[in-house]
Amino acid sequence: MNLLAVDTSTNSCSVALFDGEQLLAESVYTAGKTHSTQLMSMIDHVLKRCECNALDIKVIGVTRGPGTFTGLRIGISTIKGFCTATQASVIGVSSLAALAFPFASVDRPVVSMIDARRKEVYWAKYRGVGKGIERDSPVSLSTPEVAADALPQNALLVGSGALLYRSVFETRCREVRFADSAQHIIRGASVGRLALKRLQRQDVDSFSTLTPEYIRNSDAQIQMSGTC
Repeated sequence: MNLLAVDTSTNSCSVALFDGEQLLAESVYTAGKTHSTQLMSMIDHVLKRCECNALDIKVIGVTRGPGTFTGLRIGISTIKGFCTATQASVIGVSSLAALAFPFASVDRPVVSMIDARRKEVYWAKYRGVGKGIERDSPVSLSTPEVAADALPQNALLVGSGALLYRSVFETRCREVRFADSAQHIIRGASVGRLALKRLQRQDVDSFSTLTPEYIRNSDAQIQMSGTC
């Protein structure tokens, strides 16, 4: 059973292909270009490397947020079109959970943080459970100062929000640790692993109703509300 995994929720973009639980290939792009110009070529490249046809894909895992509005729209709309053409099932995955997943075996709380702009971060706390992770707090949107005051002192921080506001967290939470520099991006492999765990429970989404989890309104919606 072939599973394709896709992330476009931040400035990076990643695609991975699985055969069952075996990772066959992964492509990661971090140059920050518009995902609309990269995603389909990355999918095509990964499939060709593995001599896999699009119709061989039975399940697609895709990050549904939180993250950038444009990135999430591109990722989910692309995957919906792919599912329409191939009849593949779709599974939405939290971008914060995908950030935390590589640290499932770390013996300390893991806090994923994504830059939300406007001097705010999306964040949530996770802990390792077996070979997976479990969320230990609601997904939140706040200033980094508010997030820092809610963190466990021995937390491991990962993600673009943690990097951007590192000085804030180091000042307010002196025992926090930060992931290595190469670990602050979302990997398609992590999206795929989380999607596989849901698939094992036969827990899939309807591609017709799958929508991004933005957490807050877009700039256009904020501007419109301000004019009323």
